[in-house]
Amino acid sequence: MPPKALLLAVCTVFCVAQGALAQASVGAWLADPLDTESGMSASPAQAWTAPRRLPGVPKPQTLPAAEQGQVWTLPQLTAYALAHNPQTAAAWDGLRAQAAGLGMAESAWLPSLTLNTNFSRRQAVSTIGFTVPARNSANPNLTLSYTLWDFGLRVAKVDAARAQEWVAGFTQNQSIQGVAFSVAQAYYQLLGNQSLLLADEKTVAENRKNLEAAEVLHRAGQATIGALYQARAAMAQAQSTLAAQRQTVRSSEGLLASTLNLGPQTMLRIAPLKLGQKPPQLHSAAETLMHAALTANPALQQARAQVAVTQANVRSAEASGLPSLGVSSSYGYAFQNGYLPGDTWTVGFTLTVPLFTGFNTHYQIRQTQALRDQAQSNLAASRSSTEATVWQDFHNFQGAVAAYPGAQSGLENARKALEVVQAQYRVGQATIQDVLLAESTLAQARYTLIQNLVNSYVALAQLSQAVGMPLGENTP
Repeated sequence: MPPKALLLAVCTVFCVAQGALAQASVGAWLADPLDTESGMSASPAQAWTAPRRLPGVPKPQTLPAAEQGQVWTLPQLTAYALAHNPQTAAAWDGLRAQAAGLGMAESAWLPSLTLNTNFSRRQAVSTIGFTVPARNSANPNLTLSYTLWDFGLRVAKVDAARAQEWVAGFTQNQSIQGVAFSVAQAYYQLLGNQSLLLADEKTVAENRKNLEAAEVLHRAGQATIGALYQARAAMAQAQSTLAAQRQTVRSSEGLLASTLNLGPQTMLRIAPLKLGQKPPQLHSAAETLMHAALTANPALQQARAQVAVTQANVRSAEASGLPSLGVSSSYGYAFQNGYLPGDTWTVGFTLTVPLFTGFNTHYQIRQTQALRDQAQSNLAASRSSTEATVWQDFHNFQGAVAAYPGAQSGLENARKALEVVQAQYRVGQATIQDVLLAESTLAQARYTLIQNLVNSYVALAQLSQAVGMPLGENTP
């Protein structure tokens, strides 16, 4: 091939390739002209990397040095949690937002005042040989407008905004009670686990005595090697349970600290559970508590407020299809070089009659009516569920209280039985199996009493949340 022909072929191929690349580049640009896919991962299998512009994660609070060593009571923990838990703060901010929304709705009763000012410089272009001087002008204009009559539209919107504020207020109350219950539940759980830890320590000490007695009898030839092995196995099992319970206590401590918006590693000292005292008492009947919940339960009150919102929205939708009458007035002043300044003013009334909106108003009314009916159905369901919850929580609490005397009697008898069996074992009148069985019965009796007492306090706290007010004695 001649050199010129070869050079021409190479140039042709190069130009075609460059054109293809340019076409592909233009096509890619047209597919994403704003380069929105630049932040995506390269493939579906590659994890997406978050941008660094995200807001920072807030850190948990820390206790002041003066409060780190104190012994906390449940009221103190609850007060601290309500002041520092972000759930209550978020609910309160929501209430503030709805209060501002009410102000926005009420602002419709006030006139609006607007100032507009135009500045311009104009230069006419002449084609016949002379120059037209430039003209500078300024036109400030002040406009006042007010709605005289709107057939209740503003009233309905204000009522809806006020009812929305009620919803937010009951939401805050619900958040407060939820946080208070979370603190109480974590507090009683920690109390119970600490008491179970002490019970496990007693079980280990008792098994150590049993093991020592088995070793003495075995050396004296009065116990078999099998009995010694059983005592060692029981000791190892008790030590294993104790080690696991220590970690359970640490977990409960972290849960209680987190309800106060503190780091889970924060140590909170609380008074131990008093096993000798009776469970909390309640002197109200279930029917009385259910009746009280109708006016005190915040979730039920929130549903009532939501019905008020939808009722106001229905009136607002109906009024939006009716005429409205407004008045407006404006005053303007014009400045222009070469001319004397001049002013203008206007006063007028505006009658707005929505003749046809494409059935928009019709369907808006139907939608708000359906939402109103839905809110009323939700209110009925909330009433039913509230009464059922109060009824169940009441009997759960009564069951825990009724079971306490039996649990206490079982503990006392199990303790006496172990003492008798241990004495018999030392003189050869009982076997190691009898001792281990009595020890297991005593350990289970301790667990039953502790869990029963803790469950009674938790059940009372849960019943208080269901009713919507503090009940009985909540301090163990």
